This record gives sequence, C-alpha cells and structure tokens, in this order.
Amino acid sequence: MKARIAVAGAGNCASVFIQGLAHYSSGQRPGLWHPRVAGMRPGDLGIVAAFDVDERKVGLGLHKAIFAAPNVAKKYIDLPESRIVVNPGLSKGDIAPHLSSSKLVTTTRAKVAEQLEDAKADILLNIISSGSDATSEEYAMAALEAGCAFVNCTPSLLLKRRTLVERFARARLPLVGDDLMSQFGGTVFHKGLVNLMVNRGVRLTKSYQLDVGGGSETLNTTNERIKLAKRIVKTTSVASEVPYKFETVAGTTDFVDYMGNDRTSYFWVEGGGFLGSGVTVDVYLRSSDGANAGNILFDVLRATYAAKKGRKSKAVGEICAYGFKSPPKKQHFEEAYRTFVADFVD
Repeated sequence: MKARIAVAGAGNCASVFIQGLAHYSSGQRPGLWHPRVAGMRPGDLGIVAAFDVDERKVGLGLHKAIFAAPNVAKKYIDLPESRIVVNPGLSKGDIAPHLSSSKLVTTTRAKVAEQLEDAKADILLNIISSGSDATSEEYAMAALEAGCAFVNCTPSLLLKRRTLVERFARARLPLVGDDLMSQFGGTVFHKGLVNLMVNRGVRLTKSYQLDVGGGSETLNTTNERIKLAKRIVKTTSVASEVPYKFETVAGTTDFVDYMGNDRTSYFWVEGGGFLGSGVTVDVYLRSSDGANAGNILFDVLRATYAAKKGRKSKAVGEICAYGFKSPPKKQHFEEAYRTFVADFVD
C-alpha cells in the first residue's frame, strides 16, 4: 500500500468503490479504465479508516457496514473480513433526509483528526450524503488538522470558500472537488452530447436532463433545497460546454425505491442547422451510480496522492477539472481529459 485512504460515509458509493478496490487489487483488468495513474495501480490504494453516523453501520467491520441498510448497491464480490471498523462520524445538524428518523452516532472534529493521524491517512475521501454542507466543511477541517489531503465528492462547494482554500494552500495539502462526475453518467453524457452538436455546427437553443433513480442519494435530492443546489451545479457544468447562452436545465426529478442504486437519465436537445432546419435529440441513459464513480475515484485518488507527495503539486486544478462537475476553473471535458491523461496516466 502506498496511498492510505480514509473514507467519510459508508454508503452506496463507498460500497462499490471498496468492492472494486478488492477486485482490481487482485490483478483483474476488465472494466478498469486506467490501470496505472501517477505510477500507481489500484492495489497501491488502501483503506485505513472509515466514518459514518448511522448506528446501523458504526462499530461494524467495513466489509459488513457497506452492505448494511439503507445501502442498496449491488454486491459484486464477496469481501474478506476487514480489520477496519466504522468509527462514529461528524454531523453539524445538516443531516441527510433519509437519516432524519435514524439514531445517529457522532463524534468531534478533534477525535476524527486524531483517528486520521493514528491511521497515518494520506487522503480523506468525502462521500457523505448530499446537502450536508457544514458537515463536509467540518470533515475538511479535520483532514487539514491531521495533515491529510481532502477529496470532496459531494455538491458542497468547498473550493469556493476562500478561507478554506487558503488554509489548505498554506499547509501544502491538496483540496480536490467539488461534486464527483461519473465516468459515464448523466452530466458527462449531456456535456458530450451538446459539445458534439456545437462542434458539428448545430446552433443549440434548448436542452434538459431529467434524472430518476433509487438509493439514498436520489432520495436526499428530492429535498427541495438539495435538489436546487445540485441542479445549479449540473446545469452550470453542462452550460460550460457551449460558447454562447442557451436554455438548459439538468437535475433529479424523482425517487423510485425499487430502482436501487440505478438511475435513468432522460435527455432532450433542440437546435438548428442549415437554413434553420431543426435538429432534435431525444434519448435516455440507464446506469448504476456506484459503479459509475469507481474508475473516477481510482484516478482521482492516485493523482491526489501524487500531488500530495509533491510529484504533481501544481496539477490539483487538473484533477478537479477532470473528475468533478464544479472545479475551480472550468474546462471543456475533452480538454480536461487530455490534460489529465498527459500528466498522470502512464
């Protein structure tokens, strides 16, 4: 193990990520996008600590906690028993809607920082539920106090908080985010579609993306405050691919429990071509949220570790643009991918 990873949030994303880590660390290749990033293979990543606030997970071995309710992610492989026990996590009162009736087991920032230090963690991966903005920042502060890099996969816009960004910069620790972009999910598909149409000379006028899914992340997003925040992030990300203003909306519309960790995204794009002739695209995409995050997390964590160790210290912005919907500096997704590959993929 080279990079020692601590995980905040033992939900569906963590479940698939940890299963994938076990699977690809054994030398498996099918489905693995980039076998080597920054000189590291998946087996060079290791989980050394985990945090959650749900009493159904706290105190369990990580191999059990990631399959405990309310998680609904698919069980892809049998995991060996883990020596990592899920520790009580942080909550600043902005608890996710799906946990509002659950008993919470919480701790202090100082305790989390101490446990990160004891585990010698290099990176704290924040994959808690959407909408817990104050809690995400509290985890970032714990990472800072422990000397950890911080990867924020939630829509909480931490990289827009100047004081926090400056504190990580002074400590020479990578702060990476915000809002993880799936390998082939709704946002990147929408971005790619409008980018292609613009590059082929179609003048776009309108588009929308409507997401329907199961699992706690989608359930949380039915909360109006969280829905609006995520819609702004997704819509802004899609709009950045088009060099002029057009009407576009992207966001979650509904929760369907029996869909589990799967998601269906509906897309409609309208534009004009030669002599004003109409061009309309009307399609849908079905995917799995947890699995869609796996390859991106592998890439981002390996690159972040390299940045922390000083091998790519000036490339944090490239990591953000490659892997996240709301990076500090916007880039077209194709440009961001080419830059990331040139700097990190062996």
